[in-house]
Amino acid sequence: MLTQPRAQNQSQMPDPDLSSITRLIVSYNSGQVIADCLDAIPDQPTVVIDNDSKDNSAQICRQRSNTKVIETGTNAGFGAGVNRGFAEIDTAWTLVINPDAILDASNLQRLLDCAQKYPGAGMIAPAIVDNDGVPDHSHDKALHRRLGMTRKRLDPLPEGAVCAEFLSGAAFMVRTDVAKKIGGFDEAFFLFYEDDDFCWRIADAGYSLILEPGASAMHLGGTSTPPSARIAYRRDYHMGRSLTLYRQKHLGPTRAVLMALSDAPALCAKAILRSLTGNWSKAARDWGRLNGTLSRFFG
Repeated sequence: MLTQPRAQNQSQMPDPDLSSITRLIVSYNSGQVIADCLDAIPDQPTVVIDNDSKDNSAQICRQRSNTKVIETGTNAGFGAGVNRGFAEIDTAWTLVINPDAILDASNLQRLLDCAQKYPGAGMIAPAIVDNDGVPDHSHDKALHRRLGMTRKRLDPLPEGAVCAEFLSGAAFMVRTDVAKKIGGFDEAFFLFYEDDDFCWRIADAGYSLILEPGASAMHLGGTSTPPSARIAYRRDYHMGRSLTLYRQKHLGPTRAVLMALSDAPALCAKAILRSLTGNWSKAARDWGRLNGTLSRFFG
């Protein structure tokens, strides 16, 4: 059964003001997409954390007004970049958004209106759509199951704001004080599952996570060309490592070990089969996922 967030009396609500939001973007070689992200709301106060990009990302950002660019000189991961940004922000809300996502002023206003209506919210996210406007998975699997939905892309979104267990990391608005109170992102997650862990800890601190499907952000992340075998390996290595870390933190070390041991034989078998049949990209993903999973236990 869906949980509806508790609304505040309309007469008690102050007028929403977008200046109470700072946009935070963590960028790594995002030169091809970040301009569209920034220009969606040209004058919005923005902090860009550049994780040692080798392209012209930082230069593009510096050309925009009201934008502070911090070059870290190293790529310590998404979570570390977000935390560096939180340290620069003192507005009530922070909009964390991927450089390949676009959220305009009207949709940001809808998120802020939702925040004003539901003061118990610690984190609010829009629906995530692709460049054709088709809804993607902007809310958690549990919410899909409660709605009796499959994971197909054409599934309808819920009507009206609903409490969720997890929200998409592609674009979300978080209370800045809450983010700092829980210690920001866990930087042990280099890539993947850091947003799941962040959501878990916000909820554990007593704040609601709200999906506002009346607002939407376009995410272009799925439009890139297929990765090379080397990139596929690294990507799935981090996925396996981060999933195991997530299990260790939230399910306990014993269950994490048992789940890893359960996953390993199938991953190994798929990796060998795909290697023998010359399916190098998928084999690389399987080897990466396997090695990443085991690396949490064997260094």
